[in-house]
Amino acid sequence: MDKRIQNTKLKINSPEFQNFNKVKKKRIRRQLKHLEITKKKFEKIRDRKKNNNALETYKNENEDKSEDEIEIEIENENENESKNENENKNENENENENENENNKENENLKENGKEINKFETLIKNNDDNSNMKYYAQRYRLFSKYDQGIILDEESWFSVTPELIAQHIAERCSCNTLIDAFCGAGGNTIQFSFTCNVVISVDLDPMKLLMARHNSWVYGHSNENTNIEFVNSDAMRLSNLKADVIFLSPPWGGPNYTGSSIFHLDSMTPNGFEIFKNAIKVTPNIVYFLPKNTSKVDIAKLALISKENGGSDYCEIEENYINEKLKTITLYFGSLINNNKYNESYQ
Repeated sequence: MDKRIQNTKLKINSPEFQNFNKVKKKRIRRQLKHLEITKKKFEKIRDRKKNNNALETYKNENEDKSEDEIEIEIENENENESKNENENKNENENENENENENNKENENLKENGKEINKFETLIKNNDDNSNMKYYAQRYRLFSKYDQGIILDEESWFSVTPELIAQHIAERCSCNTLIDAFCGAGGNTIQFSFTCNVVISVDLDPMKLLMARHNSWVYGHSNENTNIEFVNSDAMRLSNLKADVIFLSPPWGGPNYTGSSIFHLDSMTPNGFEIFKNAIKVTPNIVYFLPKNTSKVDIAKLALISKENGGSDYCEIEENYINEKLKTITLYFGSLINNNKYNESYQ
């Protein structure tokens, strides 16, 4: 036993030990501790045998004490030993918990690594988008497209055209704004020019990588930015507070244009539930929706706003590009009728 302990200590003190990864180092240290605990247990067993042999002698030396008193003293000693064993057990359990946490961290790093590899692949293949249906509109989406903008397939039909995003950002000028479905960052970038703090949220880590990268094209950096990117579910933000919250959730792809009426409950998550969660953050809500959104559904949103302490009506703004109606924007709360800008989007 002593030899194994000595060899393990030599391994820990060797130069090669520093090259081991964190998990292997912990395993060797835990092995040493286990050996030391085992050695102590053997020593205690040996000492107990000696104590049993010396019990009669102990009794004779303590004739003034009763036999019961002697037994109580021995029990107390055993209790102390058990307490020490439990403490050692707890130490081992804590070490196991720490190792499990490290394993989870390693798994998260692997997942992040996969996303980064996907993003790097996306960058390499970015020039292959020239055959896509929406490629001709690239400068409407981002005026600085040629300076390094990255988009995945879904983002091509999801990004708000830049001029519309600029207009909405001017109307939403405030201290703190939440972009609850930031996607590739089209709206987030424009909000960063009119708001002091922008909290950009998306459940897809790839979208956040694109949004961060695209914000760099527009002058941001890791060291100098007012954008905070958050990988989270937008339905779990009701505990946050902000001056304005912007909602541009997925509409279900470009197929929505094939229907005469777009219903909010056809979205995932449900469009009404999105709004109910948003109004817990602030009554000042901007909802970016398809041009064929149901007027009945819009009236229901106004009713939900009123029932939750917000405005009892909303402003509907139509967004045109080249004299064609593209989308609508709904404004609630103090954002109603604050429009000082009447641009014509080209």
